Amino acid sequence: MTVPPRFRPEEVKHLEFLQTVIARHANTSFVVKSWAMTVSGAFIAVATRGPSWKTAVVALGLAAGFWLLDSYYLGQERRFRTLYEKVADRRTPQVPPFTMDAEQYGDRVPWRGVALSRTMLLSYGVLVAIDTMTVLFLA
Repeated sequence: MTVPPRFRPEEVKHLEFLQTVIARHANTSFVVKSWAMTVSGAFIAVATRGPSWKTAVVALGLAAGFWLLDSYYLGQERRFRTLYEKVADRRTPQVPPFTMDAEQYGDRVPWRGVALSRTMLLSYGVLVAIDTMTVLFLA
């Protein structure tokens, strides 16, 4: 059994940089989800207090907007993860040292696949469905 060679210090630092970006994207995605739930819930509460379907439509639009924004960040996170894997895998063609160009070296992540992934549908699909039902109920 062959033991893979150790990483050089600059390779470890490169991987640390990439991991920091991945963690930042994951954190941003979490913050967007929490804001989406809070803002949408607040608008629905206002809409049902003084029945106004227009306010519920705003909540629906905001939920959809947050869904798009979160899909962008999740797509970027996945792209940086593939770049990280390429840097960490010694068998793949060499990625230039300290490159952060996930656009060129990371795999293409289809936006639709990200937006319609299981986690996004469970998070935002439910939120949009509740907002839609509220709009229909108040209209």
